[in-house]
Amino acid sequence: MALDMDMDRFLLRDRLWILTAPVGVPVYDFDFRRYFDCRTPYEVPSGIPGVARIGAFGDYGTFHQQCAEEGIALVHSPADHERCTFLPLWYPLIETLTPRSRWFPGIPSLPEVEDHFEFPIFIKGARQTSKHRAVASIVRSRAEFEEAAQIFRADPILHWQDFVCRELLDLRPVSGGTEGKIPASFEFRTFWWKGHLVGAGAYWYEADSYSWNNAERADALAVARRAVEALGCAFLVVDVAQTTDGRWIVIECNDGMESGYAAASPFAIWQTIADIEDGVELEP
Repeated sequence: MALDMDMDRFLLRDRLWILTAPVGVPVYDFDFRRYFDCRTPYEVPSGIPGVARIGAFGDYGTFHQQCAEEGIALVHSPADHERCTFLPLWYPLIETLTPRSRWFPGIPSLPEVEDHFEFPIFIKGARQTSKHRAVASIVRSRAEFEEAAQIFRADPILHWQDFVCRELLDLRPVSGGTEGKIPASFEFRTFWWKGHLVGAGAYWYEADSYSWNNAERADALAVARRAVEALGCAFLVVDVAQTTDGRWIVIECNDGMESGYAAASPFAIWQTIADIEDGVELEP
């Protein structure tokens, strides 16, 4: 089976294969050809890593194989992709850095949940939330749990995922945000390429503007770097947030190929990745 012919594919500065298709989300889509030297050679050169920016993968294993048949070696194997995408795989590697969690193959009963947690708790799918909807995520009582469970069963994003319960920690709030969504907090999205930080920005870009100072940035990145080292994935996104008592924690890990940029600069991210592939020594 061949790759989708509508998918654009090109070499970025002759150092990186990019496969891209617009998904209609401004914080995900990026026009590489507008900002970088890109070309599509007739013959596929070997030994050049590949990255896909086509949205969330439905079947990464099949897509990875299709790319391989075209001579494009994606930076993540199927096992790598799963390890940096599914909480049941990344959580055991960074358990001390992130809220206490437990997952279930189906929707658990209230007694099962209460055996491990006290309300309030945070609910999500093993891979993602449902567009940050608060009513489907933040559960403060038995009645709210039943409501969230009903949403989970019917939601097109959630229903196929394992059901995850997480300890709900008090996060440092920020002003603004979107009504009906999870309250915005002092959270940042960090992008890592082969162990190097290549970009970072405020996660809640819809909220009022917020930023970290040098000390906060250093502490947050130290926690994120521990996650990067533990997971060992080539293109990893680590979301970190500060609790109300000043501690930095990992909120989520994701495959960098699937992740939106939030308030990080896509140009800076890809410029830095290309520099790394070109052998440029980065500042520490």
